[in-house]
Parts: sequence; C-alpha cells; structure tokens
Amino acid sequence: MASGHPTALSIISWEGYLSAMFGNSLMCSHFAASGERSAVNVQLVGILNNFLILTQVALAGFMPLAVFLAAAAFTAFATFMNLARVAALAGAARPADEKWGSWQMWQLGSGLVGLAVVPQVLYNTVSPAASTLLPFICTLVLLGAVLGLRLSAKGGSDAATLVRQLPGWGATLLFALSPLPQLVRNLLEPQSLEGLSVGTMLLALLGNALMVPRALWVRDVVWLSGTTWACVAGWGQLFSMFRSASAATGRRFLDPWLFFCVTGALLLYTGYVVAQHRRATAAAAAAAAGARPA
Repeated sequence: MASGHPTALSIISWEGYLSAMFGNSLMCSHFAASGERSAVNVQLVGILNNFLILTQVALAGFMPLAVFLAAAAFTAFATFMNLARVAALAGAARPADEKWGSWQMWQLGSGLVGLAVVPQVLYNTVSPAASTLLPFICTLVLLGAVLGLRLSAKGGSDAATLVRQLPGWGATLLFALSPLPQLVRNLLEPQSLEGLSVGTMLLALLGNALMVPRALWVRDVVWLSGTTWACVAGWGQLFSMFRSASAATGRRFLDPWLFFCVTGALLLYTGYVVAQHRRATAAAAAAAAGARPA
C-alpha cells in the first residue's frame, strides 16, 4: 500500500481471516472460562494479528467496510468479556456451582453467533460476488430455536455444560473453515500467490504445532481438534504455494527444498509428541497406582 500497489492485497481472503479472528475470540472465551491464562494470551495475539491484516485489506478496499466495523465491534466486546473473566478468576479454579449470569449469557450468545458465521463464510466462498446475510440469519434463528428446546429439556449442570461448550466448538469449526477461502483463491488465482507471505504461514504452523502437546496433556478435545486441524490446513497452504509457479519466472512460489523440509519436520515432530505423551501418561498412571494404599 505504501508503494502505491494495494492490488497485491486482493489475493488475501478476508473471509478466511475473519473466520480465524472470530475463532480466536471464541477460543479465548473457551480458555477464559477455566482461567487458562497462557492459552488466553495466545488467542489474544491471534486476534490482534488477524485484526491488523483485516484492517489493511479493508483500507485497500477489498473488504466491505460495514462487515469490518461489525467484526471489530464484536471482537472488542469479546476481548473485554474474556479479560474480565480471567481477572475475576485470578488463577482460581472455576466454581463448581457457578450460577447463571452475564458470563453464561456471553457464552451462549457468542457460541450461537460463531456457529452461524460458518455457513455464511461457506456461502461467500462459493459465491464471492454475493452480498446477502441470509445464511447467517437463517442459521442463527434455527440454532437459537433448537438450543432453546435443548436447554428447556435439560436442567442444572447439563444445561451449563452445553452452554460452556458452545464457544469452543464454534471456534473449532471456524478454525477448520478459515483456511478454505484462501485455499480456494490460491487454486483459482495461482498467479496472485506472490501477495502471500511464506513467513506468516510458517509462524502460524509453528505456533499451532507447539500447542498440540498441552492440548493432549489436558485432554481438551476442542483445543486438540483446533490446533491439529490448523497444522493440517497450514501445511495445505504451503502445498498450494509449492505446486504453483510464477508465469513470469517459472519458479515455484515456495522452494521445494523448504517445503519438503517443513513436511519432514512436521511429521517427525508429530511422532515425537505422540511418543512423549504416551510415555508421560504411562508414568503418571504408574505413579498414581503406586500412591494407592494397599
């Protein structure tokens, strides 16, 4: 943009980055609910990163301003709620008999919005020229009705558990969906791949890979699903750059040596994490068995 060439930003899929930012916001709520401060910080960094990219895309005119402002308002409020929750817990465990309040209302509302965004992004990916919000509105109304019936049928702890899981699963679906618009655009417009940053993709892949061991250890299925899929999707982004070449120079957008090194390192790392997790689990089980009274 500074050099007078803002059209290079047209390759960036704002739908994908918007899904990722909403996913970060909802996953932040998922971790804030249990006071997982380090994981909350990671999601806050993700929110800031995606917001900065969307700001540039909106300033360049490749993202509707109304959508950008609405997303910014939602994300700002989500950040406020999540930080307030973390401050309220202040390192303490979540109360087992927590009553219904503003935090539970936020979990319910944000989870519904996150799940309703999924079909909207899919629709925009298939029909990028369309400007209707009908998929979002219809899904929001339908989910609200279904969830209302479920909550009325359930009671007490069952209803609280259902509401508590909504942001996490909404975030997981958004994370799973976020690479799709960019991958579609990469395949349809391979010559515009020069506008993408390999460094950004490598850092995102590395960051998600480093969260897999913690997600495995705490047995958080939502977290593990999101980080694992993000690693797969990140590799897919690199593969789309590896398979495409510049029409001007004939060179691939991603050096084959770098692609195969990253692929091999990712496979070795995955095997190492799984092996260490099994060893740590076995050691913990043996220690627990030894601590039991005869």
